[in-house]
Amino acid sequence: MRAVWKRELKAYLKSPLGYVYLFLFLFATGFIFCTVNVRNGISDVQYYFQMCCYILIVAIPLLTMRLYPEERKNKTDQILITAPISITKMVLGKFFAAYSMFLISLIPTLFCVGFLMIYGNLEWGVVLGNYVGFLLLGAAYIAIAMLMSCVTESPIIAFMLGLFSLLFFALCDLLLSITDWAIVTKLVNLISVSTRFLGFSTGLFDLSAIFYFLSLTVIFLFLNIRIIDKRRWS
Repeated sequence: MRAVWKRELKAYLKSPLGYVYLFLFLFATGFIFCTVNVRNGISDVQYYFQMCCYILIVAIPLLTMRLYPEERKNKTDQILITAPISITKMVLGKFFAAYSMFLISLIPTLFCVGFLMIYGNLEWGVVLGNYVGFLLLGAAYIAIAMLMSCVTESPIIAFMLGLFSLLFFALCDLLLSITDWAIVTKLVNLISVSTRFLGFSTGLFDLSAIFYFLSLTVIFLFLNIRIIDKRRWS
């Protein structure tokens, strides 16, 4: 797993895609910080992180779009599949490489928090809650987008599938404004990402929300493993 993680992380740092992701994420989050916090003189990070969640809908599929299609394009997927390493470790290696890039992109946001700490009054419970929620949300989004990358040979199609999948999870609450059917309400309450992140953004640590994000991550990683395993024996 460590070898796959190092290989994929190096690929991110040596290819334009990794830097395009970093530029997009940092430019968008920096713009939000300047517009929401600096311009309006607001030290509350709640709205900042809520807006940043929508950036992930585009940024995460960009981060994961090449993980599997590039392997199939370069004919290296068979090498990985037949290598003396389990499919689980291979998938986890790719996941942690993408998650490492996600963590790297979060480092500059600490400077924004430091700026607010100097020139404003921070509620550290809210700050910690937002970071915990953001880390959990990022893991779930990466697992979902990886699955979309796993089912196609085209990076562009992988990006589009990942984008629409994350849009569905993030914006499914809008269905409640269209219909009041009981089955739709239950479905939205079951899969809604925004509702569960909202608790973290206010500094509330809900164990059920933590379990939800971790379960979402594990389920989609498991589906990744099953698809690769099926491909291995076909």
